[in-house]
Amino acid sequence: MQFTTSKENLNLAANAAQKAINPRSIIPVYSCIKVEVADNQATFSGAGLDYYISCTIPVQMQSGGTALVPAKHFTDILRRLPDVPITMEHADTMDLSIRYEKSIFSLKTISSTDFPSPAVFREGMDFTIASEVFKKMIRQSAFASSADELKGVFAGLLWEIDGDTLSLIGTDTHRLALVKGEINNTDKEAKGSFIIPAKIAAEVSRLVTEEPCRVQVEKNAVFFSFDNIHMHCQMLKGSFPDYQSVMPKDFISTIKLNNQVIREITERISLFASANETSVVIYLDLAEWLLSVHSRSDIGYGREEIVIQHEGEDLSIAFSSRYLTDVFKVMDGEQIDMMFSGRLSSSIILDQEDKDFTYLVLPVRT
Repeated sequence: MQFTTSKENLNLAANAAQKAINPRSIIPVYSCIKVEVADNQATFSGAGLDYYISCTIPVQMQSGGTALVPAKHFTDILRRLPDVPITMEHADTMDLSIRYEKSIFSLKTISSTDFPSPAVFREGMDFTIASEVFKKMIRQSAFASSADELKGVFAGLLWEIDGDTLSLIGTDTHRLALVKGEINNTDKEAKGSFIIPAKIAAEVSRLVTEEPCRVQVEKNAVFFSFDNIHMHCQMLKGSFPDYQSVMPKDFISTIKLNNQVIREITERISLFASANETSVVIYLDLAEWLLSVHSRSDIGYGREEIVIQHEGEDLSIAFSSRYLTDVFKVMDGEQIDMMFSGRLSSSIILDQEDKDFTYLVLPVRT
C-alpha cells in the first residue's frame, strides 16, 4: 500500500474514524484505525462494539492495500505534520511509514484480520434531513439525556418518525427535551420509533457539514451517510417512558422574559449553587411583576431581581441550577415562556419564536 494526499484530508479521515473508538477497550483492533486504499481512494475506519464509522478521501495511489494502526499515536502524529503532501506506505512485512520532504515516521501495525466488517443496510425506513435541522435538533435534545451509559434508554435519544416529521426526545427522568423537525421521507406514510445513544447522536451532528444527512433504519441498527462519511450504530434496547403522559396541561403561573437576561442571571447565581456538592439549587420567587433568583452556599449568597410579565399566582420554586442553565444555552429565541403547574410539579419552558421545542423540568423539594 502506498499513497499521497494532503494533511487536511488525513486529519479529516482519521479524526472521524477515531470517534468510534473507545480508548479504554482491551481488544486491540478496537483501539486502531483501519486504512484501506483502492481506486485512488483511502478509507479510514474505526469500530467499537456497537458503533462503526468510516471516512473516504481522495488520494494519489501508487498501490492498494490495508493497514491497521494504533489510533492514538496515529492521530497525534497527523495533527503535528506540516501542511505539505504526505506519503504513506505499508507492506505486509513492514510498519506504516509516514513521509514528507526529508522526514519519515514509522508506526507498528497489527493484523487487520479480526477488524469487524461494516454492516450493510438492506431494508427499512429511509429518509434525509437538512444538516442545519439535524444539528439544531440534536443540540436541543441530547443535552437532556443522562450522561451515565449504565442508565440504558435514559442515556439515549428517542427518534419518532411520522411521515415527514421527526421528533427527538431526551430525558434523564428529572427533565425532558422535545424537539420536532421536518425530514424528507421516502415513504410519506411511514411511522416508527427507535432509540440510539445520545452520545453517538451528538458525535454524528458534530461531523455533519453542509450536505443533508441520510438516515436508514432497520431492525436493530441505524445508518448515517453524508459527504464522504458512513456510520452505523446499534439501537438501545428497552422501552422509552410515555413522555406525553407527563406533560402538564394546567398551569397556575406563567412568566415571559428575555432569554439572554435570565440565562446570564442563572449562570451568575449558579456560581453560588454549584460551590459544593451539597448546594446545587437555585430558587425562583414570583411576586406580581417581579422575579427573584437566589441561592446560598458555603461561599456566600447571591440574589438578583428582574421585572417580568406575570400571569397567575405568586410562587416560590426551586430547581437544579444546571437544569436551568443548560436549557437556556440551547434556546435560540429572544423571548421565552416559563409555565409552572405547582411548587412541586413539573414546569414547562418554551421558546416564543420556536414552537417545535419544549422543555420539561421537575422542581427540587426543599
